[in-house]
Amino acid sequence: MNTQGNITPSELMDRYAHPGLPGVAKYAQLRETLTSAIRGGHWKPGSQLPAERELARLTGFSLGTVQRALRELADQGLLVRTQGSGTYVAEGRAAIDEPMYLRFLGEPGEPAFLPLYPKVLARKRIAERGAWSEWLREPAGTVVRITRRISVNGEFHLFNRFYFSAARFPGIASAPLSTLDGANLKQLLASEVNVPVTKVRQRVSLTKLPEDAAAAVGVKPGTRGLLLESAAMGGREPLYFLESFIPPNERRLDVSAP
Repeated sequence: MNTQGNITPSELMDRYAHPGLPGVAKYAQLRETLTSAIRGGHWKPGSQLPAERELARLTGFSLGTVQRALRELADQGLLVRTQGSGTYVAEGRAAIDEPMYLRFLGEPGEPAFLPLYPKVLARKRIAERGAWSEWLREPAGTVVRITRRISVNGEFHLFNRFYFSAARFPGIASAPLSTLDGANLKQLLASEVNVPVTKVRQRVSLTKLPEDAAAAVGVKPGTRGLLLESAAMGGREPLYFLESFIPPNERRLDVSAP
């Protein structure tokens, strides 16, 4: 499969272009061509698309048409556009169902809460201690941490660390990582023990994003952002602890109790 450095116009358009239809705008034609190329594996999840001007050269469409097609695909969650970095194929297409914490408010004409598209990066048992230890009250080495990068409406990313007990939730601790992409981990944990979330505590602070968080969301280490800590109970027992590192953005975050 060719990479973006040696894509030819004939390869891209001959293989994936849709025949022009009367009344179909050029940006819509290009949108469908790019969708077909992504679905067909021309660009893999997480890979970067050519720059806008290069796409215009490859496809024969104007720069404005390319920009509008890319915006629409980003709005659909198929692409992620990062200012200063480029346009990427989204890695997690499924949106979190009914987010409880990361509820970014939509503007008029948008969903009440913006869709979240998570991608699981890693899962491991950890021995280190922190705020999650105080909440979960689990011995060292029995806590599992799942790290995720979450695309917010295709506009920006946040970095997420999810902590829970391996002994209490063995199913999620051992499930294939691919099955957790797009999953609402909070709902999975609650369903595994058949206990709903009954109490939530949240704390927001301004912090310098740690190196792993900064790398995941595409900002410089030390960039100041928000840390949202969320802890939940199921009945009288702690269910999980969540850390979300949020880079600067123009969206409003609802931190009221869900």
